Amino acid sequence: MNSIWNNNIEAFKSRFPALYEIYAEVIKNQPANDEINCIWKIETAKNGQITASENNIRLHSTYNPQREAFQAVSGCSLKEKSAAVFYGFGLGYQVIEFAKNENLKSKKLILIEPDVFHFFAALSLLDWTEVFKVENLIIALSCPSDQIISLLEDQSKINTDNSGVSDTYFFDFPAFQKHAEKYFFEIKQIVERNKKKNDINAATLKKFGKLWERNSLKNFDQMKKCRFVSSMKNQITDKPFLVVGAGPSLEKIIPVLKTSKNHYVIVCVETALHFLLKNNIQPDFIILLDSQFWAYRHIEGLKAPESILITDICACPAVFRFPCKEILLCSSPFHIGKDYETANKLDMGDLGTGGSVACSAWNFAVYCGAKEIFLAGVDLGFPQKQTHIKGSSAEQTWHTVSNRTSTAEKNGISALYNALSQKSTNYNNEEIITDSRMKMFAWYLESRIASNPGIKTYTLCNESMKIPGVEIIHN
Repeated sequence: MNSIWNNNIEAFKSRFPALYEIYAEVIKNQPANDEINCIWKIETAKNGQITASENNIRLHSTYNPQREAFQAVSGCSLKEKSAAVFYGFGLGYQVIEFAKNENLKSKKLILIEPDVFHFFAALSLLDWTEVFKVENLIIALSCPSDQIISLLEDQSKINTDNSGVSDTYFFDFPAFQKHAEKYFFEIKQIVERNKKKNDINAATLKKFGKLWERNSLKNFDQMKKCRFVSSMKNQITDKPFLVVGAGPSLEKIIPVLKTSKNHYVIVCVETALHFLLKNNIQPDFIILLDSQFWAYRHIEGLKAPESILITDICACPAVFRFPCKEILLCSSPFHIGKDYETANKLDMGDLGTGGSVACSAWNFAVYCGAKEIFLAGVDLGFPQKQTHIKGSSAEQTWHTVSNRTSTAEKNGISALYNALSQKSTNYNNEEIITDSRMKMFAWYLESRIASNPGIKTYTLCNESMKIPGVEIIHN
C-alpha cells in the first residue's frame, strides 16, 4: 500500500500542486488501515483484487471489479460527448479504466467527491497514476454544490443542447454516492435544470438566430458609439438597488416607490417602464435585452431623458433611437458580438443569460457594486391570476389589438394557461400559479444569490413567488 500511496501522491502533487498544499495535513497523515476500515469494509474479490462495501452496500464486484469497471466504461455512449463526470467513484476502478481508454483520454474528465477522506483513502488502495495523466482532468474535491456547474458550462456564452451539461456523460452509480446523498442530489438537480435551460436556449437560437445576426450587423456601428456596461463596474456602492419588474404586485407597491424613489438606484425591465413613467418615476437604468421588435414596442413612443438604457447589439435597431440620457452596451450572447469583443480584447460587461431580463437586472446591480438589492414586481408567477400589472405595455398592447372575438381578457387568459401552468407558494405561504419557464428563472436567480452570499436580496412584494435567499420586507 505504501508504494501505491507514494506513487499516487507524487503524481497528484505534480499535477495539482495548489490542491496538494490545501490538503497537505491530510496527506501527511497517510490513511491507516483502521481509518480506511471506518470508511469501507475492504474485502478480496474472487480474482484476488481489492473490493469494498460501505454501510452494507457493495461498491464493486465481488468477482472481478476491474472487468466490471471496463464494461461500464466501454459500454457507455461517450463517443459523441466531449466531457465525462463521475458522481463519486468508490475505490476508483471505473475512473482508472476511463483513463486507460485511448479513445477517451482527450475528453474532459471531472471527478466530484465532497469528502476528502474518501478521495485519499482511494489513493491508498489502487494505482491512480494513469488518471493523473489525463490532460483535461478536473478534481472537484469538497467543492460547494452550487459551484459545480461552473466546471461543466462556459458561463461566458449561451450553452445549448450540444454544449455544457448537454454535451457531458454522467457516470451515475448510486452506491458511490450513499455517503453524501444530499450533496449529489443537489448537484443532479442543478444539472437537470441546466439541461432544460440548454434545451430552451437551443430552441430560442433556432427560432431567433437569424434575427440576432441581422440585428447585430445593422447595429455594429453602435459598438464604437456607445459606452460599455463595464464602465459601471463597482461604481455605485453606497446606495441600495431596486429591480422593478412588470408583475401584478407592482401596483400595490407603487405608492411606496413614489415616496422612496430617491432612496434607491432604480433598475427597471422594459415592460415596466410605461407604468413607472405614468406614475412620474424615471428609473436610473432600463434593461432591454430582447432582440424582437415586440420588445421595442414596450418603449416605443416613450421618453426617459433622465434614464440610461442598457441593451446589446442584438436588439431591434429602433431601440437605439430611444430618447434617453445615454445607451450602454453589454456583452452580446450571440457570436458576432462575442467574436468582436474577443478579437479586440474588449470587456463590455456580461449581464448573464438567465432567460429573464429581471435576472439580468439583478446581475447589473451586482456588477455596479450593490450590497443590498430590493425587488418589486418581480413576481415570477401570476398573483390573483393576473399576468401583468394594469397599465403595463403588454396590457396596453392587448387593448390596442382587441376586438369582439379576441378581447384583452382573452389574451390574458391565454398567457396564463398556455405555458404549462404549475403551482408554487408566495411569501404568505399561499398558493400561486406560475409556469415551468418562470420556475427556471426563479431557480437561476436563486443560484446567483447563493453564489453571492455577501449581497442581501429582499422583495417588497409578499405575493411574489417565494425564492430561497430572498427575504420579504413588510411595508
